Amino acid sequence: MRAYIEILRPLNCAMAAFAVFLGASIASGSFSADVALACVVAFLICGAGNVINDYYDYEIDRINAPHRPLPRGVISLSTAWRYALLLFAAGTALAALIGSAAFALAAFNSALLYAYAWRIKRAGGLGKNLTVSYLVASPFLYGGIAASKPGVTLVFVALAALANTSREIVKDIADIRGDRGECLTLPVRIGVRRSAYVAALFLIIAVLLSPLPYLMDILGTAYLPLVGIADAVFLYALFVLLKMSDATKSARYIKAAMFIALLSFLAGAVH
Repeated sequence: MRAYIEILRPLNCAMAAFAVFLGASIASGSFSADVALACVVAFLICGAGNVINDYYDYEIDRINAPHRPLPRGVISLSTAWRYALLLFAAGTALAALIGSAAFALAAFNSALLYAYAWRIKRAGGLGKNLTVSYLVASPFLYGGIAASKPGVTLVFVALAALANTSREIVKDIADIRGDRGECLTLPVRIGVRRSAYVAALFLIIAVLLSPLPYLMDILGTAYLPLVGIADAVFLYALFVLLKMSDATKSARYIKAAMFIALLSFLAGAVH
């Protein structure tokens, strides 16, 4: 049973659910039954995406991540595929209880997650990274839909997508050894150094745009100190990437900064 939880990457799923909660809180300042259900939907569909990604990444993960359940052999490939489909179906069915817009976005994201693992990832390039980043950022929009005010969340979708695009490129740099011959990632196509500069560009734009939620009077002053810390960690991650050439450590710093940024959204929403 533990392996079935592990393969979901529950921390990532919890962050997706948390982003839905934040999107709803920012949009309406209230927590309803629909918002709670949307959090569950996000958790299930994110987990399904992680499972199907591991299914199609089995050969790559034997090199890059042999500790995961499928390379370890504790879950079979056929079982993982059925498990992913069950999670997609459960999440989409629950989304229908929220409303038509929530159902449509859940169905679209489920199809995109499957397509990403099956085809888009191997097509590689920047399109792969942008697809993942949309999927990571969309829970904010989902929370806005559950709260019936999706427009307010669009700036947060943009900020999250920019930061995550950088992280995805950095992760591809770290995984280049296993990806060669398997997946035409951006580093495989244009090289590590150029890819690092592209990652830096996305992250710098995210940092420069980070004051927007406050300037647009969406978030209160409590947002500023925490987002300042997040921005500092983002910039240090770039230093680690560009000067120390440690992509693995840089990706971890970017992930930590993204979590701090989530906390800044939460702090700023209470005003």
